[in-house]
Amino acid sequence: MQTSRLLLLAATILLIPATHLGAQTPGSPEQSLLQLANQARAAHNLPPLQWDNSLARAARAHLQLVVRNPQMLHQYPGEPDLLTRGANAGAKFSTISENIAGHGDTPESLQQIWMTTPTHRANLLNPNLNAVGIAVVQNQGLLFAVEDFARNVPTLTPDAVEQQVSKLLQAQGFPPARSNEDARKTCMMSQGQAGTPKLVIQWDGADISQLPDVVLQNLDKAKYTTAAVGACSGRQANQQFTTYHIALLLY
Repeated sequence: MQTSRLLLLAATILLIPATHLGAQTPGSPEQSLLQLANQARAAHNLPPLQWDNSLARAARAHLQLVVRNPQMLHQYPGEPDLLTRGANAGAKFSTISENIAGHGDTPESLQQIWMTTPTHRANLLNPNLNAVGIAVVQNQGLLFAVEDFARNVPTLTPDAVEQQVSKLLQAQGFPPARSNEDARKTCMMSQGQAGTPKLVIQWDGADISQLPDVVLQNLDKAKYTTAAVGACSGRQANQQFTTYHIALLLY
């Protein structure tokens, strides 16, 4: 029993070489699953998922454990959690999730398994996810697969974050203040504020494509006329996520 297990592990490692990037290989099961996922999303008027090599590395590493164990789990004893695995593989994301399936005859059968179970289907059709990495291995004539999904976010400089948030504020009718200097200082302060703004709002976030509800609810043109924005590194304890800390000063 011990000998056959060791042979199986060796075969598995050979089937998932470190340089293999499935979606870049025409006709590979990874490419097939990517196409099937995007066909399902298109049928629900959702944008396609983009292939991400970092997520694929994380999926491959986890898949090697899946085929070695009698149970398919999202985390095995001694293994980092999904957030840490994604980050360690180099992914930059604001959210991450995972599908696992085994004992399939074809990529289509694996896709069918995922599309007929609520949690897996929810990942495949999640409109907030935009990237995926997939790993597939054949074991004893059957396919096993891991899909790691994420919402990728760009790593922006503080200046770029400030410019984006300022554009959103201008669209709401709040032009920039003469300087962002006090907002930048406030962003770096653990408490208090710099200058004499009428209102200060601070938040941590990864998605700067829209303003948080707490900001929108306080944009009162009868009280404030201009806005200053300062951005700095996120303060969330879990830094596997790509986040920004933003200070908004309203005058």
